[in-house]
Amino acid sequence: MVGSPVLGGVLIAHFSWHAIFFLNVPVVALAVLAGLLLMPESKGPWQQPDPLGAVLSAVGMTALVGWIIEIPQHGSFGGHAWIALTAAVLALAGFVVWENTTASPMVPLALFKHRDFTGDSLSLTLVQIGNGGLLLVLTQYLQFVLGYSPVKAGLAFVPLAVAALIGNGVGAKAAAKLGNRALVLTGMGVMAASFALLTTVAADTSFAVPATALGLLGLGAGLAMPAAVGALMGTIPPEQAGVGSALNDTIGQAGTALGIAILGSLLASDFAGRMPASASAGARQSIGGALAAAHGDPALVHTARVAFADAMSTTFTVSGIGVLAAALVAALVMRRRTPQPVVAEAAAELAA
Repeated sequence: MVGSPVLGGVLIAHFSWHAIFFLNVPVVALAVLAGLLLMPESKGPWQQPDPLGAVLSAVGMTALVGWIIEIPQHGSFGGHAWIALTAAVLALAGFVVWENTTASPMVPLALFKHRDFTGDSLSLTLVQIGNGGLLLVLTQYLQFVLGYSPVKAGLAFVPLAVAALIGNGVGAKAAAKLGNRALVLTGMGVMAASFALLTTVAADTSFAVPATALGLLGLGAGLAMPAAVGALMGTIPPEQAGVGSALNDTIGQAGTALGIAILGSLLASDFAGRMPASASAGARQSIGGALAAAHGDPALVHTARVAFADAMSTTFTVSGIGVLAAALVAALVMRRRTPQPVVAEAAAELAA
């Protein structure tokens, strides 16, 4: 968590943004090696692959994210937006129908009949939507508003990483005594407080405020996320552990993708609305475009920085609402103690 932003900043500063993708090569190689040498084998009943389900889910999510991203420029139904929305609805609806009818589904939807599994899945999705745009938004603030270099911007996220490690340690010890539900609610409450603090950040705010907010966010995430994942995995029978783990990763990735699309689109729309009508189209599109179009004009630079900070506050308000919604779902749906896997019940549902 510490190394990635810093290394990414170093690569961007000395090469280009394309170089950051090379970070994945050694990481994946080490992960494959560790999996082969260290990971214990787990086996479940063999089933046929589900290529149609994979294609429908990929097409549906890609079209949905693409539609959301294009809303600031073309509107919800302008241009070709309606094509992406139609494709998303048809593909995702087809995915649900197919998974309910095929003999070998990629995603056993019967798992969602379990209250804790459904509640945890929804909570994790909402949290990831709220958190998804954080790095995207705050990195731009640090570099374009505060004037940080890419490396310094990466180092600015150290409080988040350190606090997350502390939260993980405290949560691991408290889980057995308090249960997952209490940890999830406490952690999400702290996360919501961090977003509330981030909404107060202005163009001339010192770094102490976002640093404190990042620390709170890391602490809350360290408490809530492992407990939520543990509760989710605790509802899955052992023979479905691989499917459950994959679903957990998919839920997180889908929530993050939606969060980046939703919050990024909201930020872009709000920023454009706060810029003066006399500004060029490029200056109204993003703060990077505004600073480039300013050509050193201090008035336009100041206006762009203030507009971005105000739009960022709106974005973090939506993030906080997403986390609070996740906490509400967890409070209503999750049981007070970590449930044990209901192997017989889930297996019967999966076989039905």
